[in-house]
Amino acid sequence: MYASLCCMLVAITEEAVSARPFIKASDVVFMYPAEGPSQYDAYSGTVVGWAGRPRTRNTQEVEAFRRRVEEAHKRGMRYCASDDFLVDFRGFIDFRPDNFMDATCRDLDDNPIRVPWLWDHEYKGHPAYWWCTNNPDYQAYLRDQAERGCMAPIDGLHIDDYSGTSACSAYNGGCFCRYCMEGFREYLSQQFSPAWLREMGIEKIDEFDYRKFLKSKDITAEQFKKARHECPLGDVFQDFQNSRMKRMVQEIFEYAEQLRGKPLLRSVNSSASSPRALLPAPLIDFFCGEVPHHAENAQPPIEPVFVFRLVEALRRRQTATAAGHDWAWIKAHEKPGLVRNWIAQAYAFGSVFMVPHRQWCYNAEFGTHWWHGKPEDFAYIYRFVREHSPLLDGYVHFVHQRLRLMVSLANTALIYTNANFAEIRDAALKLTEANIPYAIIVADEELSMCLTAEAIELYEYIIVGPKPLPDEQEELLKNSEAQVVQWENLSGLPDVINKSLIVEGSDRIRTSIRYNPDDSSAPIVCHLLNQNYELEKDEVYPVDVRVTLNRDLLDKATGNSKIRTVVIHSPRRALIELPVMNTDDTISFEIKDLGLWTIVELRNS
Repeated sequence: MYASLCCMLVAITEEAVSARPFIKASDVVFMYPAEGPSQYDAYSGTVVGWAGRPRTRNTQEVEAFRRRVEEAHKRGMRYCASDDFLVDFRGFIDFRPDNFMDATCRDLDDNPIRVPWLWDHEYKGHPAYWWCTNNPDYQAYLRDQAERGCMAPIDGLHIDDYSGTSACSAYNGGCFCRYCMEGFREYLSQQFSPAWLREMGIEKIDEFDYRKFLKSKDITAEQFKKARHECPLGDVFQDFQNSRMKRMVQEIFEYAEQLRGKPLLRSVNSSASSPRALLPAPLIDFFCGEVPHHAENAQPPIEPVFVFRLVEALRRRQTATAAGHDWAWIKAHEKPGLVRNWIAQAYAFGSVFMVPHRQWCYNAEFGTHWWHGKPEDFAYIYRFVREHSPLLDGYVHFVHQRLRLMVSLANTALIYTNANFAEIRDAALKLTEANIPYAIIVADEELSMCLTAEAIELYEYIIVGPKPLPDEQEELLKNSEAQVVQWENLSGLPDVINKSLIVEGSDRIRTSIRYNPDDSSAPIVCHLLNQNYELEKDEVYPVDVRVTLNRDLLDKATGNSKIRTVVIHSPRRALIELPVMNTDDTISFEIKDLGLWTIVELRNS
């Protein structure tokens, strides 16, 4: 029953995804509007992803916003307005000047909660309050923001801080306002039987108040904030808040699309960085937001690769920027060369890194501040992306996005579930570091995706986490011919897995094999990322490498035809055609002076 229902949801999701607008692998996305139209031209911009709205309904402000949208449209760009679920505290104070305090999130002691990272913000004598997205007045303000965004011919809508009150309950001690208490009471009555409620200590659900319930058990506001999951009904309360969050996100997207009369590009400020961050995935077209890049380590990070691989397995794309503390470090040390590594890595693994023209920085010392990247440091990489769109758009990692064409070049797959997030993330990063090709199969009911026999049969090796799948899916694994391995470390994997792709010459080279399943004449491409970064020089040093690919990795896409030449595409370098060395089992090629990023085009003609 579970498998049948889940697969029906997958089919519905597949059809919905294919019918909606999407971000392409070669898109050049501006996070915020450019500081002048010429900036779009310098970077060859194609999308503005997080571009605000008129501050008010004042005619001048609306016209100024329309002009910004039209400037982008003149260049063939798509323009996404934004709706702030949290940080526009000033706007709501003006929207409900007489009773805005009624919409603040409340802790267990009924104190208003503030946004921690806006500690240095104030408006009309008030701090940055955390507004409750379950409050009808604040919901009216979220719709008002969407209305103002739709006063111009926008192409998409971005929701910032989409979690709203569900984030407040997750880690900031709220919300115990009357609307959350009424909503939770309704949720409990709909989701659970009277017997279960009595077992939890709830005798009269119609009179139940969660705040009073916790107080009667001597739970303090600080306890709930620091250890909500240990409090009675704490996880159930979070489930309620998550469900309300998803409902509100969907309502705002659908309201904006109704106003514009067409499907809009939908995004939220999130990434595949935790199971919680994946909650809105079925509601959006792409993730648009911060991905931690650990700038303080002063080296190219491997961790973002898992985000890029997982969002692709979810049939989405990430338009990434780094986190506020990353940009604060970049500003303090002025290292644009490290940022170039971030940009190249995102595109090589099928995602997008947004143009770093104006970056939000945050740390404890300075709070909110800004760093402005220079076109001379970055524009040439983005132009390279646009010039090589035929080698990026339509390409995927191993498994085609649509079930009607199930083809995989890898012989190893990781089975992702939210319950096994940490273990599958660790496996993916270790495999990436070792340049071992792999696919990710998402099998989680909450994400409307399940395991199928057709997907399993593509692989010789299946890597799973320690927590079991639902019984029906475990049975599929048991009955398959694949060798199932529970992840512990690389040494626990069969030796043959380690031999499908070998890079000699440096252990700091990362590879990304991609192919275009919709175009049989399209070449396979192999992205090579040189991560031999020197901090003092703020650049990578060139290395000579030899890459060897097992034929089994390529034959499914090439129809067993031989790879005869490779063509080397690199930023600021001339195109180079190189010979291929063939054996019965492998092909190999050598590249001299490998720079930051190279796209290797594998041609069979």
